[in-house]
Amino acid sequence: MLSKYFRFELKLLIRNKFNWLLGLTFILFFPLYFPHYADSDMDSVQSIKNAQAGHYISIFNVFPEEMRETTQGEEIYNNLIEQASLLNKQRYSLWKRGDFDVYIESGLKLNELRLRLYELDNEGVHPDYIVPKEEIQKEDALLHYYQKYKLPVEPNLLTASHYLPASLEKVNGLMFMLFVLFIGSAMLTHDHQKRSIVGIFPISFIQKAIVKTGIHLGQITVFLVLGVALGGVAAAKEAAWSNFNSPMLLYQQGGFIAISTTRYILYMLVAMALFASLLLLAFILVNTLTKNLYASVLMIVLIFLTPTVLNFAGLHIDLLQPISIIDIGPILNGDAASLYGNDALDYKLAAIWLLVMNAGILSALFVGNKVKYRQRSATPAFEAGKGGE
Repeated sequence: MLSKYFRFELKLLIRNKFNWLLGLTFILFFPLYFPHYADSDMDSVQSIKNAQAGHYISIFNVFPEEMRETTQGEEIYNNLIEQASLLNKQRYSLWKRGDFDVYIESGLKLNELRLRLYELDNEGVHPDYIVPKEEIQKEDALLHYYQKYKLPVEPNLLTASHYLPASLEKVNGLMFMLFVLFIGSAMLTHDHQKRSIVGIFPISFIQKAIVKTGIHLGQITVFLVLGVALGGVAAAKEAAWSNFNSPMLLYQQGGFIAISTTRYILYMLVAMALFASLLLLAFILVNTLTKNLYASVLMIVLIFLTPTVLNFAGLHIDLLQPISIIDIGPILNGDAASLYGNDALDYKLAAIWLLVMNAGILSALFVGNKVKYRQRSATPAFEAGKGGE
């Protein structure tokens, strides 16, 4: 009987023209967003290195002359000279687009010198030109990844491998939440309007909720994957595919590691699928209480936007961290951990929260349905309108 109900719900979903129109609009966002991405002001690796090299003129100009006469001052000054030399080696390697071993080895040595200056308290170096430790850690993770997998450094950001993570980060958040809620908005329509038809399936409410969530999640996933694929084709047509093994930074337990672009995209897709499942289950739960489509959507949006609104107001409430996963991008890049002052707020913790909240809503649906069933069973026939006078 469960398989028959699954086929019944699947037919209803396939016949829902609104969902297909909404899905088509969502899919087209990915190729249509690429021209805007291409026109945005992006700092390439080459431009970043050129800007860093230009800083050393100012660094040497403001470096106190009297410090060069001390042992520590001389070490710092020589350290800065070597840094400038290593940066120029990196710039030449990028310009030549070859011999990336020189770029990597120079970068690793450059990071060692920068960290050594921290041991010397960066004495004599103007604060504006001190490279933050976090930036050193990030670049070190990328360089070690390039070195480990023997990959060329990709100086061009206008490629499909760079565009797809950026487009997913753009669509993630409020836009994706509204898309999921509108896709799932018709889940309970037939249950409310055509009880006699739906009632012929002798399965539990929880089984119905799981089936409805599953098929709608499947449709959302198809739309998401098709959108990503079409966006990749559009970017490759205008620029290039590039290498999906190239590294991207992932925040993890207070630090940063480099992972492949493919893995990064997969992490985003899995997180978005878990979030979509959470939203669909939450919609079923809220809609069974309100019996109103618009009230249900509005209530869920307000709940998940609460942390964002409070953050804008300067209020960071730790208890609201679990529902801050509306946007997975800041969790992957470490911005969320910095915002809440919680080093443990990374992808693994977000995934656990999503799984726990999915299980929690399923439990709430199960318990609520049990309570409602017992209340109906305990109601006398004449009170329920089933008896005589």
